[in-house]
Amino acid sequence: MIKKYRIFLFVLIFLAVFLSSGLTVSSAHAAKKRIRKTTSAVAVGSYSSARLSRPTNSIVITFLGLSSVRRVDYVLSYTANGIAQGVVGAFIPTGQSSDSRDLYFGTCSKGVCTPHYNIRNATLTVTTTITSGATNTKRYRIRI
Repeated sequence: MIKKYRIFLFVLIFLAVFLSSGLTVSSAHAAKKRIRKTTSAVAVGSYSSARLSRPTNSIVITFLGLSSVRRVDYVLSYTANGIAQGVVGAFIPTGQSSDSRDLYFGTCSKGVCTPHYNIRNATLTVTTTITSGATNTKRYRIRI
């Protein structure tokens, strides 16, 4: 009789522990509410923005805040059909506060442009030299 009582007690405790662990409500943490702040077009220390233009098969870079910039260098590198390709350029701002460049994914000769295909690993690096002599480098990974 005592043996049956112990088994019954053991099963009862086991079920109580098992069922209570499954029925308890675990604490859940809600995601933080996103608060969007309005910002100016150019963040501090950012002198460029880039966007992919699929209709023209190019990257359009807009350079901003050029009144405090001494020199801008940019490098677009990518592989097309497994062959390394790229565009390199630089300019010195002459009084304008903004400028833009359209970097074509392809080659042009005598007014005839041929697009590159199967573009992979495209990166754009913009290095800005400020009038104080400091440099600011911004890298863009372009997904095509």
